[in-house]
Amino acid sequence: MKKVLLVLLGGMTHLVNAQLTCATATTVTAGTYTAPTITGTYVGTCAPNGDPATPKALWYKYTATANGEVTVSSDLAANPASTDTRVSILSGTCAALACYGGNDDVSATNYKSSVTFPVASGTTYYIQWDNRWSTAGFSWSLTFNASSCIRPNEFSVTSPTAITLNSATLGWGAAIGNPSSYDVQHGLSGFTLGAGTTVNSTTNSAQLNSLPSSQNLSYYIRSNCGATQSAWVGPFSLFLAKTTPYSNSFDAPNLSDGFSGSGWSRSEDDPTDPTAEVLAHTADGFFYTTTSTTASNSQLYSRALSLQAGNANNFNFYTRLYALTTAGGTVPMTLKLYYNTTRSLTGATQIGTAITVNGLTYVQRSASFTVPTTGIYYLIFSNETAATAATTATALLLDTFSLTSVLGTKETTHNNIFLSISPNPTSDILNIKTDSKINAVSVVDMTGRKIEVKMNGSQVDVRSLSTGTYLITVETKEGTSTQKFIKK
Repeated sequence: MKKVLLVLLGGMTHLVNAQLTCATATTVTAGTYTAPTITGTYVGTCAPNGDPATPKALWYKYTATANGEVTVSSDLAANPASTDTRVSILSGTCAALACYGGNDDVSATNYKSSVTFPVASGTTYYIQWDNRWSTAGFSWSLTFNASSCIRPNEFSVTSPTAITLNSATLGWGAAIGNPSSYDVQHGLSGFTLGAGTTVNSTTNSAQLNSLPSSQNLSYYIRSNCGATQSAWVGPFSLFLAKTTPYSNSFDAPNLSDGFSGSGWSRSEDDPTDPTAEVLAHTADGFFYTTTSTTASNSQLYSRALSLQAGNANNFNFYTRLYALTTAGGTVPMTLKLYYNTTRSLTGATQIGTAITVNGLTYVQRSASFTVPTTGIYYLIFSNETAATAATTATALLLDTFSLTSVLGTKETTHNNIFLSISPNPTSDILNIKTDSKINAVSVVDMTGRKIEVKMNGSQVDVRSLSTGTYLITVETKEGTSTQKFIKK
């Protein structure tokens, strides 16, 4: 999103060459600068889209003289429309840098960069321009706005926690100046700011309840200083827990759909280029992870999943390898599967045995597991490949994920009536077992509408039912008992 430049201090263009390392970064103040060809030392990006093929960077540093907000931008008329830049904002010291902001593209059609971030008086911030897309020189500007109500830093917003089917907890770092409260506005993914639901919090966290079940949401955050409010930051994504069946091919419009992790990235084929190699299993989106010259330890976490105790959860996905070097070929990669109640390997339960991925064509993988208690879980795809030589750099591709749950034979005792129904799910016949003579059976759908079914002794013919979830009530001389079943 293009940022509005609120205050421009200093109209002179500075012909100052950036230094080539963090330690020798050129000191800048508000104004416009001309960056030379990018040839310096690169330390990593705080913006999306990976590392450059041959990493280089230029370094500047800015020390704030007052609390406020700074915009760093190459979105200037002086730069040709073809200018393609990327910028990272870092805090700390050169020996211990931390990401504080970053931007790759202003929009889907404007490849220049613009980022606005809060600054605290006396604090130094490092500005790194890198050569992810081009080494060519360009012009850029730094502007300062001495705001009395300062926005939270976008990079301080943490991933939502305590996610359920219809609730979650949001968190972010305290804004500079300690505003009296914060506003959070949320709505369905892609909603227009101003049209969502706004809640206020006196702390730098917010509990959202009664949300639309299992939906993908967006939210924005701003500081509320009473008489004034800061600009909104966002949008950020909130993926509520899904029930089964659930699937995702990582294509538009779902894209990552809440899957994320360290050492894994979503990528896609270019459908506009008929000569480009096709790597996705379906359409154009997929996830990938790579080998390393040290042992790999990278995890891809699913979105939150609401699972029932005792159910058999079956999932499928596809894997293949891809050679990252032209002459080195590929090496087998090791993929382990886990489930956990958090996005962490700590305390996770491994599913099955390690999978060795070979070959350059997709292979379907299947696994099954049950969870000990009903609740929210995450599936974990863990790249645990041993160290490899740089000449055999290999990528593991993962695509087309699906998860279903099969209810086991369910037995209940209700109103002193023992009742068992099987198989569940079923496509044709439902067998009923009880310790008393069956007087009557009735079936309703989840809206309460009664459905006519045929009985043959202790068997119920459900072949005429549409696919879905139903309630069956069995009446005996001792009373009645109701259970849920699924028609496949």
